[in-house]
This record gives sequence, structure tokens and C-alpha cells, in this order.
Amino acid sequence: MVRFSRVAAHAVPLTVGALLLTTGVSAAQPSTVDAATARTEAGINALQSIKKSLSPAERKQSSQLVVEKRLRADRSLAAKLPDYRSGVGVSTAGTVAVDIAAHGKAVASAVRAAGGTVRYVSADGAVRADLPLSALDAIAGRADVAEVKPAAQATTWSEPGNRDLRQALAAQAAATTQVSEGDKAHGADTARATYGVSGSGVKVCVLSDGVDSLAKSQSAGELPAVDVLSGQKGSGDEGTAMLEIIHDLAPNATLGFATAFTSEASFAANIRALRSTGKCQIIVDDVSYFDESPFQDTQVAQAVNDVTAAGALYFSSAGNSGNATDGTSGYYEGDFRASATKISGVTGTPHDFDPSSTTQNFDALSAGSLGKPVTLFWSDPWGKSANDYDLFILNSSGSVVASSENGQSGAQNPYEIANVPTTGSGYKVAVVKYSGADRFIALNVIRGRFVASGSLKAFSTNGVTNGHSAAANAFSVAAAPAAAAFSRPLETGDPANPAGPYPGLFTASSKWERFSSDGKRRLFYNADGTAITPGNVSSTGGTVRNKPDITAADGVATSVSGFQPFFGTSAAAPHAAAIAALLLSGNPTATPAQIRTALVSSSIDLGTPGFDTVTGSGVIMAGPALAALGVQPK
Repeated sequence: MVRFSRVAAHAVPLTVGALLLTTGVSAAQPSTVDAATARTEAGINALQSIKKSLSPAERKQSSQLVVEKRLRADRSLAAKLPDYRSGVGVSTAGTVAVDIAAHGKAVASAVRAAGGTVRYVSADGAVRADLPLSALDAIAGRADVAEVKPAAQATTWSEPGNRDLRQALAAQAAATTQVSEGDKAHGADTARATYGVSGSGVKVCVLSDGVDSLAKSQSAGELPAVDVLSGQKGSGDEGTAMLEIIHDLAPNATLGFATAFTSEASFAANIRALRSTGKCQIIVDDVSYFDESPFQDTQVAQAVNDVTAAGALYFSSAGNSGNATDGTSGYYEGDFRASATKISGVTGTPHDFDPSSTTQNFDALSAGSLGKPVTLFWSDPWGKSANDYDLFILNSSGSVVASSENGQSGAQNPYEIANVPTTGSGYKVAVVKYSGADRFIALNVIRGRFVASGSLKAFSTNGVTNGHSAAANAFSVAAAPAAAAFSRPLETGDPANPAGPYPGLFTASSKWERFSSDGKRRLFYNADGTAITPGNVSSTGGTVRNKPDITAADGVATSVSGFQPFFGTSAAAPHAAAIAALLLSGNPTATPAQIRTALVSSSIDLGTPGFDTVTGSGVIMAGPALAALGVQPK
């Protein structure tokens, strides 16, 4: 599930566009290059004309909002940009979902007065709202508004398969209730009987999209009462499916829920509220906001840090963006490498992806990357970036079809995002340092893939697991199939996906999901923005966290429509949380450190001996973990 479009479309120096077109690894025929250059120059000139004519109010708006307004008002401008899309979603009522950085409480009232709908107001005055496109200038022009941008985008980490509905109906008819196959694969069923544990006395709380079918699951006997934070039911049903998994493995645990989708600020607030108000001892989520920094703990990760410091155990999905081990990675990180190809007078320098003597200024995208967001981060502190990097997506003829060129001058985030078009082929990504110092960069096509295409080689790395899942004391959870294999290839031509051991137990020969995201996670800044290694924010600086931490089951049964079976690290994280609940019910005085040691030390190694970047310490098992904690059989 992905919600809220946030695709930037800004102007770019004309000479940069020309440079990108003329510095691939191979040269096209002159006539082809000339035609492609002409198309690029026309589009960039049109975008530059917008950037040069910004009003004071427009300077506080993300330029994709400005471009969308101008395109709607000026047909001649639209004619110059036939293949370009701002990525801004405008409703039939003419509204756009926005995040407003504001000071004080008056902005929410102003939004309502302008015909907007306020969705959330944070404690510091930040507003998420549906605002008429025509009211953007008035709101952005206020002295108490610092920035207006499209609402931040988020996803859950479920993975839809192609299971025949008749199979799901037959499975439902064969049992009075659905029980996750992970219950047997993790040995939780045997552990409950052997150790007399059931999750009793432990409260486990979920953050996801929503619990639309909660009442239905309860009436079917799939779930007990669930403590939902007031006004935080959300929408969707992934939360319901996660709760069912927890109840299957830890049937006497008390359950709670809050949505993570109102806004990023609300997600962070709900993490804290589940601990402080909800009294949750274990919290689990399967959500990622795309602007969570890989290099610093930002607002959601800081909330995780707060609740783990207060004694909570926190579990989070590692993600489904693939891994370098299986060749499924859509992630690239490394030090910025200036392209060797220069053109006199060029403003900005492309990144050279190829570490050899060959220059390659693009990384090509797979067919499965259509419609996917592409993010770019670099190693500046959050909210304090003074180095300006830009992101471009080009089509096979060299035209810029999407871009993100926010200006960074010392008080902005080191972050850009653009969306791959939903149709077409031959897309490729380029990164340009417009001004400033060289930095370590992270480029991610979320749930997509970098591939070889024509003369372009594929460049990808490990390390895609990031954000709050990589918080120091969180458990970042990878996925391994419990039962039948994930039914569709991740991309055309991929090998078959692995199957799980059900009705048997996980063993050292069990396989992880090919889509499971990998680590490690390098960070350069403390949560407050101070450098971990002052003066060195390159590949030799910062600190490295071993993420993901552990692996748990996915591909399991639930009674929830759309999650039959339930694949993805979204399903793995609640299995891990439920096993932790069994441990805590077996030893209520155990500390978070003791629980962690028991889970990690007793896990079954799946990959490279010891910690590995895909499965962490390995797949956790209920019985061995209870024994490692010192819980005695009943």
C-alpha cells in the first residue's frame, strides 16, 4: 500500500541537461543526440522560466506544486512539457494533500477558511491538510508558514500475490478459524504447551494502515477485544491481519492498535501514545515513510528511541525492496564520484556510477520499476543541508520525464524524490551535484530494481533497510516463507521463489524471501544533527548498525480479505513480536536486553555464518528462545 504522492518537478540548469545527454557510456548517432538534446533543452528552458519567476509565496512551496499550477494555467507551457508530470495528485474538487510547516496554531484555522480540510495538527503547529490548489499562494504567503509541500508518502510492506480466490475460500471452509502457519514453523504451538506460556499479562500493540474488518474478525472468533487509540482506527485492513498473527501465536496477550497513516508526525505521536497512554510493552509496525533519512534518526526513529528507552520492545518490518545477495536490489549507496566528462561552462556535475575507468552517468531501471518512487539522500544533517544535489529520471530518448531539484542552502533537508512514469520503458536515473561538497549518497527505487540495459551496466548495493526500522534498539525483521512459495515472479524472468517448511519447523536450510530488504545501515549523524565523525561523512565515516536484526515467517493464513495468504515483511514483524510476548509472559521481569539476547542467541543461522545482511542473526524460534531466557518447562 502506498499513500500520498510526493513527486518533485523543478527546474534544472540547461547545461546540466545537455551534459547528461552527451555523457553516457556509448554515443548515439549525431542526429539522435541532436534531437534528444533539443527536446531536453526545450523542457528545461520551460522549467527554468518557472523557477526564475517565482513569487515570494511560491518560494516557500515545493516546486512541483508551482509547476502543477502553472501547467494548468498556461497551455503553451504544457505544450513545451508534453512528457513531464509534476506528480501532484489533484482531486476532482481541486484539492491537493499537503504538509505545511508552520509556527503556532493559526494556520489550521486559515486552511479551513480557505476551503481546506485539516487532517492533523502536530504539537508544534505543523498541519496536514487537503488544500485547494487555488489557495496555495495565500497560505504559503503567511508569515507563520515556512514551507508547503505535497503530503509525505508512505507504504506498508505487504506483498500481494496471485493466489486463486477459490483456494482462499476452500482454506477458510476447511477450518473454523485461520491459524498462521508461522505458529508451527516457529515452534510456537509446541512452546506454549511445553512452557505454559500464552502471552498472558503482556500487551502487544500494532501500528499499520487500519483495522476496517476488526469487528468481522472478532465475530468470527479470530480476534479478542482490541484497544484502539481514540480516533486512530485508520483505514485499510493490514492492521487487522497483523493482529490476527499475534493472536495466533500469543493467544492471551492483550492487543492494541493505532494507525500510522494520518501523517508522519502523527505516526511518531502514536508510537509514543501507545507506550504512555496505551501501556503497550511490545509495539510492532509495518510502515515506512519515504523521507525517513537513512543517515540520521529523524522524527519516527526518535519516537522509537523514546519508547525503547522507556522499556518497550519495538519490532518493525525490514522492507520488501530486495537485496544485493539475490540480485533484487533497487538501492545504491556510495561516495559521490564526479563524472570525468566535462563541458565548459556546465553548472553541476553528474555522479559517475562506474568505479572503473569507464564513465556511466545513469543507472537503468527495470520494467518492474514503472510507477515506483525514487528517493535520493546525501550525508548532510537533516534540516541543515548546504550542499545541493538533484535527481533526474529520463526516458530512452533522453527527455527528462520527472525530476526533483529542491534548493539546499543551509536550512533544508538533504532529500529529493521523483516518480517513474507508469507506462513506457527504457527509463534511467541520474544524480547531479548542482553545488557544494561531495557527499555519501543513497539512491533508492522503492520496490523497483536497477538493471543492465543496452550499454549501461547495473549498479546496486546492499543497505536499503533504513529509517526507524534501523533504530538502534528496534528489531528490524526480515522475512522467510513459512509455507507455500510467493506465487508470482518479482520481475519477469526471475527464478522461482522459495517455499517454507510448514508443517515442519524452520531449519538451517530454510530460505529467506528474495524481496526481503538488506542492511547494513551506515549513519553519519546523531538524532540532534551532530556529526558522529566530525569532518568525515564519507564511506569511511559515521557508524554502522547491523540491520536487519532477525528473521520471521511470512506467507501465512489470515481471515482478512486481501491477506490470504499474507506475504511480506509486514507479516514477519508481528510473528517476531508475538514470540517476544511469549518470552515476556514466561519471564515478566526480563529486561529488553535479556529478551534481545535470548531471541538472537537462539536463532537459526540462515545465511553466511554469523550475522548477514539479509537475515540478520537468523530465524527466531519460540522454544529455544524461552530456554535461552531461562524459562523452565511447566
